Amino acid sequence: MAGDDELRVLMARAQAGDRDAMGEFLTRYQREVLIMVRARLPREIRRQYDSLDFVQAVWKSIIPEIENNARAFENERHLLKYLSGVVRNKVMEQHRRLTRTVKYNVRIEESLYVRRGDRELPREIPSPDPSPSQKAVEQECFARLTAHRPPLEVRVLGMRKEGRTLADIAAETNVDERSLRRILSAAESRLERRP
Repeated sequence: MAGDDELRVLMARAQAGDRDAMGEFLTRYQREVLIMVRARLPREIRRQYDSLDFVQAVWKSIIPEIENNARAFENERHLLKYLSGVVRNKVMEQHRRLTRTVKYNVRIEESLYVRRGDRELPREIPSPDPSPSQKAVEQECFARLTAHRPPLEVRVLGMRKEGRTLADIAAETNVDERSLRRILSAAESRLERRP
C-alpha cells in the first residue's frame, strides 16, 4: 500500500505541473515499461528498432494525459496494467505497419550479403540506371523521332529528354509553351504510329 500512496502523491505533484515529479515518475517506471516492450516486441522487427524507441512512444502518449488530469490511476497495479496496454498497442501498431504494407514489409527484405559455402559475398544489387541495351533502344528511338525534323524541334525534344521543364525550354528557345506542347504532342503521335 505504501507504493500506492507514493504513486498518488507523485501523480498529484506531476498533475500540478511539477517537472521533478514527472521525471521521478518516468524514472520509476522506465524499467517496467522497457521489460514490457522487450517481452512484446516480435522477433522480425527487433533488429530494426531499439526497445527504447517504443518506451519513448509510450511516454509521449501518456505524459499529456497525466499533465491534463485526463488519467487517474487507482493504484500501482492499475497503472502497470494501463502501461502494458499502451505498450501492446504501440508495438502491434508498428508490427502491423511493417508486415502488412508492401512498402515496409520486413518479410520481403533481403540481406546485403549471400552465404556461399564458408564465405559471405555481397549480393548483386540492380542499378537504377538503364542497362546498355535500354540505352541503345532509347538512342535509336530518339534518332527515329528526330530524323528529318527541323533543328528547333530536335533541340526541343533533346531538352525535354534531358528532363527540362517547358518553362526552361521556352525561356531558352524563345518559343511559347503552347507551341512547345504542340511539338511534343506531334512527336508523341509519330512515336505511337511507328511499329
